[in-house]
Amino acid sequence: MIVTRAWLNEWIELEGISTQTVCETLNAIGLEVDGLVEQRIPEKVVVGHVVSKTPHPDAQKLNVCLVNVGQKEPLQIVCGAANVAQGQWVAVALEGCILPGGLEIAPTRLRGIDSNGMICSSTELGLPKINEGIMVLDESVGPLELGQPLCEMEALNDDVIEIGLTPNRGDCLSIRGVARDLAVALKRPLAQHKAIEEEDNLLGIGRILSLHAEDKLEGSFVYKAFEKQAIKPNVLMELRLAQVEAKFGSDIERVLEYATYATGVLMRAYDYTCFVDTKEKATIQLKKDSNGLDAVFGAHGRVAYVGFSQESTCRTTNESKIVIVEANFSSPESMAALGAQNKTLSSDKHLYRSARGSEPELELGVEYLWTLLHKEKGVSLYAGSQKLTKEHKPKMVILSLEELCAMIGQEIPKNRVVDILKRLGFDVHVKVEQEVMHVSVPAFRHDVVNTQDVCEEIVRMVGIDNITAKPFVFAEKSRANAAYEHYKLRTALRQKAAAVGFFESVHYLFDEQKKQEHYGINGVYKKRELSNPITNELNTMRATLVLHLLESASKNIKNGRKRVPLFELGRVFDRSRDETTKLGFVFSGESEEAALPNHGKPSPITLMNFASKISQVIGHMRLEAATPTNKLTSPYEYANVMVGDVCVGFLARVHAQVEKDFDLPRTYIAELDVDGLAKERVIASEYSKFPSSSRDLSLLIPRTLSYQRIRLCIEEAKIANLSQCYPIDRFESAELGENVSLTIKLLFQHAERTLEEKEINDAIDAVLKTLNETLGIGMR
Repeated sequence: MIVTRAWLNEWIELEGISTQTVCETLNAIGLEVDGLVEQRIPEKVVVGHVVSKTPHPDAQKLNVCLVNVGQKEPLQIVCGAANVAQGQWVAVALEGCILPGGLEIAPTRLRGIDSNGMICSSTELGLPKINEGIMVLDESVGPLELGQPLCEMEALNDDVIEIGLTPNRGDCLSIRGVARDLAVALKRPLAQHKAIEEEDNLLGIGRILSLHAEDKLEGSFVYKAFEKQAIKPNVLMELRLAQVEAKFGSDIERVLEYATYATGVLMRAYDYTCFVDTKEKATIQLKKDSNGLDAVFGAHGRVAYVGFSQESTCRTTNESKIVIVEANFSSPESMAALGAQNKTLSSDKHLYRSARGSEPELELGVEYLWTLLHKEKGVSLYAGSQKLTKEHKPKMVILSLEELCAMIGQEIPKNRVVDILKRLGFDVHVKVEQEVMHVSVPAFRHDVVNTQDVCEEIVRMVGIDNITAKPFVFAEKSRANAAYEHYKLRTALRQKAAAVGFFESVHYLFDEQKKQEHYGINGVYKKRELSNPITNELNTMRATLVLHLLESASKNIKNGRKRVPLFELGRVFDRSRDETTKLGFVFSGESEEAALPNHGKPSPITLMNFASKISQVIGHMRLEAATPTNKLTSPYEYANVMVGDVCVGFLARVHAQVEKDFDLPRTYIAELDVDGLAKERVIASEYSKFPSSSRDLSLLIPRTLSYQRIRLCIEEAKIANLSQCYPIDRFESAELGENVSLTIKLLFQHAERTLEEKEINDAIDAVLKTLNETLGIGMR
């Protein structure tokens, strides 16, 4: 829903209240503001009058205009707009004016003719598009004076506010509806537009129209008529409709759309000839159609479904002479249900309003429209109206003040509760002795059905920030379950991955079977394949996240990115089509952004860089050498990722041929089982307050001996006071032959005292003895 400050000001006095305050108030009462645009005309744009227009001697589409802007001499301006004409009032940008697009106006020559200024369109002034060509001014924006700066005209300098309405608030799908809520919050009266007094000599509508209706109709209707010679342009009306993104066809539909948007009353216009057969008098028949919708029938059949759609043949055009105006209201619940039941029927914009709740006070909308038409000299109004009113029993909500205050969590005075509800349009009867309120819900608030809804209305107007905060009392057992814990784990992993610097990428659950087979990935069994894939490229359930991540990385590299860290948390499917949740990573290109410390030349990503980042996401882990299970990874840089004693996935460099296939630089991937990353509840334990001591041992080991065997050997020996062991360096040289030098760090610490040097040396000797006896290795 889009509103403007000036349009709101016609329904509620906003003088002395800033637009920022209006937006804050709307947010406070639950009408969330999604955007605010301040539309301001630049300086040096003034009102001008086209004195004359002559064709350009050297250009068919240009005209040479003399425009009076209140200076001594008219300005000669070359204009290319097709709609420019002598006698028009126009917006003229003078020399030195800088338009919103950055164009600065200066004297120039166009095809040999001097041009001093520019006649502007609405879009060139930073306003929405209202027509093709220049913007022609009229007195709807205020009195027009030559040379008057447009930046001083309030009608053209407005604040446009976009509100994100929830579907249940159909009562706020109009300027008056929003103003009604705003008036309560700001404690200001809602303006009442007076109806025009019909002249005694007007022809009555009964002379040209009769109404016949079935008893089982659900809606209410008001019909009026007018005769049209011409409806003059109205730049303010066109501008406001453009600001709120409303669409219309003919001049009649423009005025009707304006009245509907202002009041919320659903109105349609019909060409009179649709209801005339051989008789001079038109007849409108209202009946239930076979699909359950209220329908309007004319001389040659159905012309509209009420609140749903209208036949194009009966719409008004600029050539229509006599126009029938229909205002209608139907229950939004029934319209929403009927709309769902009749999805095959084409609908128009009326269904959006009728299914959410339009304004039931039909006379309000018709009288507002008639006020607009009364100002048109080319329009003759018919007196009176034809009505069919369906009485709707108002909903009643009974609640006690004590119950209401308990819901809110704060004592709200009874008089204030009653005042708020009455100002919102509710009818309230209070039984003093019982402290019980009988609240009658107005027809325009179909969403209010119970005590909680009434409580919400009170809280909206009191203001959530004005409710005293109280500590939450949790008096029942935790409702957390396995699904919630899994959700928390997934959320935490995604947040940590983003914090480390990975960007989330989301892909389809489907993949190409041929591509998976090409890279040695076992997909779904043939008998469990998709029966009707959406495309040949997405013809099977994905068995890995990595392929999609590599494709995304490739696209980013081709777009000029030199560093692409991506992750995805999603489901994959095994051969039986059972699903598991995986966490996939890809890191391609440079290890960091170009910056001063790396002299603008960051090094490529390495296995250890990549493993370090993965560790920051999932916590403590270790890598163990393993053999690839598919053709995506390099056999020389491949490891299983171990969390505790459980293998949760793999981490590897992409195979050189795969990098070539995807046009990638050095790239590393990882895919982890999310269930294996779940952490048990942390039990705090006492830690030593005494310092630790460390020693480095350089061991001479066979090239084929893995660190995993060394670690297990040391752990199984249960060396006293040894708290931690990990590798820090690996050295190879020709002098060592088939051996390599592996340096490990040993950390020693006692829980109750500082270790003596002898105890540390004894522990080191025990480590070396264990390694020698078990693996046959020793110091270098």
